Amino acid sequence: MINQQKTIMVIAPHADDEVLGCGGYLLHQVKTGARVVIVLGTIGGTNEKQNFEMRHTEAKQVNERLGAEWFFLFKDMDAMLDTVPSLEITAKLDNYIEQYRPDEIFINYRSRHQDHIKMYDCAMAAMRLKEGYMPKLIALYEYPFVSDGLDIVRGGKIYHDISDNIDEKVALFNLYASQVKAAPSPLNEDGIKSLASIRGLECGMKYAEMFYVQKMLL
Repeated sequence: MINQQKTIMVIAPHADDEVLGCGGYLLHQVKTGARVVIVLGTIGGTNEKQNFEMRHTEAKQVNERLGAEWFFLFKDMDAMLDTVPSLEITAKLDNYIEQYRPDEIFINYRSRHQDHIKMYDCAMAAMRLKEGYMPKLIALYEYPFVSDGLDIVRGGKIYHDISDNIDEKVALFNLYASQVKAAPSPLNEDGIKSLASIRGLECGMKYAEMFYVQKMLL
C-alpha cells in the first residue's frame, strides 16, 4: 500500500530520541511511501559528546538513511531547553505543524530529563485544536529509561510489530555513535532489543514498539 498522502511528524528533544522511540515504525512507514518529518529540540551542547558539528553530522546521516526531512529548533542547548521560554518553543512547533499539517504526530513522553519535560509540555500545547486542521493520531513514544521511576502515562496503548526490522532500527541508532553507551545504560543494542522484547511479549510479537494514544480520529 502506498501512503503518498500520509505525513508523519516526530517531535524529539534530541537527535536519537526519535529512533529510540519510534525508529521501527518510521522505517516501515517510509517504505510504504509516507512522508516523515523530524523536528528536534536541540542539537549540540556544552558536553564534549554534544559537539554541534559531530551531532549535526550524525543527525544528517540518520535522516538521509531514513529518508526524512528534518529540522532543529536550537543550537547547543542540550540539557538547557528548560531555560527557553515555552512561548518560543511552542511558536516554532506551531509553525512546523501548520506548514506540514501531519496526519500523525508522535511526541516524547516527559521522562525525568528536563529537556524531555520541556519539549513534551510545549508539544502538547501545540496540539491544541486549530482552525481547519486535526491530526488523525497524536501519540507519545517511549524513552529507554522507562523503568527509572516513571509515573503512569495517560493514554491507551498501541503496539507496532518491529520483529522484521529490529536490526535495522539498531543500525540506525548506531549512526548516533556519540550517544551509544555501555551497560547498565540502555542506550545500546542490548537495551533497545530488551525493551522491544518486553513490548513484543505484551502484544504477542517477538519485538515491538509501544505508544500511548493521546487522541485518535477513526
